[in-house]
Amino acid sequence: MTSSSHQRPFSKRLLWILTVVILLAAGAALFYFTSNDQIVVAVSVKFQHVPDDLIALYSEIPVLEALLEGPSGALQQVKNSGLSYDVDLTAATPGPFVVKIIPGQIEVGPRVSVMTIDNRMEKTLPVVPDLNEDPAPGYIISRVVTDPSLVQLSGPMSVLEAMSAVRTTPIKVGGLTETTKKEVALNLNHDPHVQAIGENLVEVEIVVEQKIVEKRLNVPVHAMTGNLKYVIIPDRIELLLRGPVNTLKKLSQDDGVRVHVDLSGVKPGTYVRPATIEPPLDTTLVEAKPAIFTVKVIE
Repeated sequence: MTSSSHQRPFSKRLLWILTVVILLAAGAALFYFTSNDQIVVAVSVKFQHVPDDLIALYSEIPVLEALLEGPSGALQQVKNSGLSYDVDLTAATPGPFVVKIIPGQIEVGPRVSVMTIDNRMEKTLPVVPDLNEDPAPGYIISRVVTDPSLVQLSGPMSVLEAMSAVRTTPIKVGGLTETTKKEVALNLNHDPHVQAIGENLVEVEIVVEQKIVEKRLNVPVHAMTGNLKYVIIPDRIELLLRGPVNTLKKLSQDDGVRVHVDLSGVKPGTYVRPATIEPPLDTTLVEAKPAIFTVKVIE
């Protein structure tokens, strides 16, 4: 009686442990069978039953891509087994033979479904940098260069035939005041089955320059006459300058352009002289009106 009374708690404990293990195993099996994933696998094409009096001519045997759905374990088994699509040429006649691809003819097992099937192709496309935001005020992006400028992609024909270019991932250029280089990835998120052949990174050079504009300024004209008094007619000049927008903006706010008529050493009288204009070094004088000034020098 004593021995039997000691074994019962142990038996109950063992039974409880076995129950937990069975439940965990059942849960894992249930997850295995019900949790579906998707993968893309290559499908080779094989020609079967070619008539004895015919020969199949082709420049390149096509490769198909199939989108499969099913439990991850089953998908991995199908992927490792190697899929093929058999083309029956029994009814073929001389000339082109059109084959319609039927996904249901690919044997993938009971727990895996063929969602779509397409020809796999390769295509070379230009790279388009995806620039976000704007450079600093007064600056512009004058040129963008990618290296390489072309990339080769591989994927379903239906997708690649519709693509004319491939964009990069977003590049922030907000606040830039100078040329910079950035290494960025290609943006292939639009279709997970399209992949780059080789490196997925490109170098993008963003050339930043000051924005050049033209601006008209109305500037006072002075005379250099020593200690003599003078009157200038007219007493202002209109200038058309070309230069960086920030420089010209500052010139319009300050007296940044010096314009004077040189009458050093002259005696009192009336003189007609051109004006000397001294714009900042990073600007260019396009036009000045008037070109001649009358100066009356008074004793």
